[in-house]
Amino acid sequence: MRIPSKFHQFEDEKVLIVATGVYDADIYFASNGIFEKIKSIKIPRRKYTDDEGYSLSKSRVGIKKGGIVISGSVREYPKEAVMQEFLNQLRKELKAILNPPAGGKKVSYIYLFSPGYVMDTVRSVFPAVWKKKIKISIRGNFPKLSPAVLLQKIDLKIKKLI
Repeated sequence: MRIPSKFHQFEDEKVLIVATGVYDADIYFASNGIFEKIKSIKIPRRKYTDDEGYSLSKSRVGIKKGGIVISGSVREYPKEAVMQEFLNQLRKELKAILNPPAGGKKVSYIYLFSPGYVMDTVRSVFPAVWKKKIKISIRGNFPKLSPAVLLQKIDLKIKKLI
């Protein structure tokens, strides 16, 4: 899409914009008035299909003997495993996008949008060479927002930096 004239046009710049949530991300490329979506990543939160690892029993201890119910394992997929799967997928996609010998895009800067509590974790996905190119970091949950909202946030941040 063409960037509306009221927003920064990224003239003579090639910018990769990575907007992540906790388990999803949208990756955009902006240059010379053009803003295009390159990739979307979404890792669904899984639930176990049955009572896998789940146990239920009564205890003989407590009020009136047998009045307390004890349950075992949770019925939800571990959040850490989903987060690790997301980070691995993001690393793989970024590598495919940013490696010029493999037909990747040359990038001047990277703008990173990510929730505050996972910002450092998401930054760890980028190799040291690419971390140096991260010019703007904005904290918040931004996947699935319109490009206009992202461009507006970038404009506000650039105006603050000037």
